[in-house]
Amino acid sequence: MAINFQEVGFTYQAGTPFASEGLHDVNFKIPLQQFTALIGHTGSGKSTTLQLLDGLTIPTVGKVEVLNQTLQADTLIKTTNQLREHVGLVFQFPEAQLFEDTVLADVMFGPLNFGASKTEAKQRAQEALRLVDLSAEFESQSPFDLSGGQMRRVAIAGVLALEPELLILDEPTAGLDPKGQADLMALFARLQQERHLTVVVVTHQMEFVAQYAQHVVVFEQGTVVKEGTPAEIFADSAWLRERQLDVPMVRQFTDLLTQKGVALTPTLDLDQLTDQIVAKIQGGRDV
Repeated sequence: MAINFQEVGFTYQAGTPFASEGLHDVNFKIPLQQFTALIGHTGSGKSTTLQLLDGLTIPTVGKVEVLNQTLQADTLIKTTNQLREHVGLVFQFPEAQLFEDTVLADVMFGPLNFGASKTEAKQRAQEALRLVDLSAEFESQSPFDLSGGQMRRVAIAGVLALEPELLILDEPTAGLDPKGQADLMALFARLQQERHLTVVVVTHQMEFVAQYAQHVVVFEQGTVVKEGTPAEIFADSAWLRERQLDVPMVRQFTDLLTQKGVALTPTLDLDQLTDQIVAKIQGGRDV
């Protein structure tokens, strides 16, 4: 069963003079065990949607079906607590949530909080640390003595130690250098494939969306305006620019060559584009 948003709306401070609409008429599906990217201009409703997925907020109208549970206006808090046992949410700058004296203790906190024994929590924490490429030597260190990228990996390990079925990532690469961003996105893609996770990421990095996402949902002014594969979403560069969204570099280069009269099959894959260009050159076509 896919994660399903049906006529979902959410209003902040509903029923007060300060009411503000965050989402309206939202309808889309997130396929299970795939990598889905939510994109859109700042303030378009992406982060609000993530909070609905985790049960941090409840729809004002409509319903969200996620992991065999339905969230709607009359949903009880108990239901959302049960949901969070299966959902891992990584906020922007998750390293700000670190608080324990050691890396191992910090990663163990989540499993212990959900009733795991100390032995089980330690085992799960150690496994999670290895998943994010942090060796045993880090376990006894203070998380606050680590680099920014390492701290973020510790925070992510704390979420993975909960063994979630659904992993939600809100701008997970924010504040990292280009190499750190690339390494982290590659890690998430590997985890999704190896663990068969359902991964939902909010990002403004269209290069990563083109490279890793299998499904893309586009938000604008609090609602969904388009969804599909990366190839379908990035097929219309002008449409993306109208919505202040970046166009992946491979697509930009393909568009440029097409404008100059070089007939190419649209692609988001650099290797495929290179092969096409080489074939044109070998066939006697100037590029």
